[in-house]
Amino acid sequence: MINKAKHDNLPTIGSALGTLAGRECRRLLRALGMRKQRQEGIHEARKSCRRLRSILPLLPPGPRIDAVDQGLQELARSLGPMRDAYIAARTAKLLATAHARSVTPEVLQTLDQRCEQMIDAALKQDPQWRHRRAEAQRIAASIQALQWQDIRPSSARQTLKHSKRRVKKARKKALALRTPPASHRWRRRARTLRYQLDFVRKARRMAGMKKPRTQRYGERAKYLSMLTDQLGWRQDFQIFLGAVEALPESAKVMALRRELKSKSASWSKAEPHA
Repeated sequence: MINKAKHDNLPTIGSALGTLAGRECRRLLRALGMRKQRQEGIHEARKSCRRLRSILPLLPPGPRIDAVDQGLQELARSLGPMRDAYIAARTAKLLATAHARSVTPEVLQTLDQRCEQMIDAALKQDPQWRHRRAEAQRIAASIQALQWQDIRPSSARQTLKHSKRRVKKARKKALALRTPPASHRWRRRARTLRYQLDFVRKARRMAGMKKPRTQRYGERAKYLSMLTDQLGWRQDFQIFLGAVEALPESAKVMALRRELKSKSASWSKAEPHA
């Protein structure tokens, strides 16, 4: 159990972060238990894995942290192909509404079928995500046992500073290279910092710490949220391109590929609205 600080009956920042990590673990398990809205569950589970991975660097490094991080990464990766198939179908629908005449109903149906087939195949291998849920429960138990009380306000600030430097470095490289991988790295690092700021902001509030810094963390997280949303469309578009390349060849698919070849640069920059 995570111990509470005696002073004023408030938790320490470390104990508060442990409590928040426990809540995120429960969100992960609930997401994997969703049956009626399977895609939403996959999406929420992957987000929980990313959030939990973002909070781990706030702890002192060690092999236990590395093992938990690896487990979360593997769990998220196992859900990745299904999520990517859904993103491709959703992106196609947005493009069909706003830009692309070649994204025909037949192409949309093919992408939707591909999405459902991938989920069906995964469920045959892991019915109702029993294996994944068992792994998530194991990870949650490991997270609960970590030394959250060792986190101090000063060490949390150092972790945030380190993450901020990583974001700046990735931004500089992305703007210089202008390539999808560099842009995606920038987005990942910005998203990690956003999650860390959110966790620390909430923990500071729970611990009754000074408000000005807490408010600054919230403002910074809000800015990073807008940035990652903007960069997210570019990543979604790249996933869509890969899905189109993997589709069985037909006259309509070939027409779409030709249109993408001539217009993908402009489409990838301008996010359509549903």
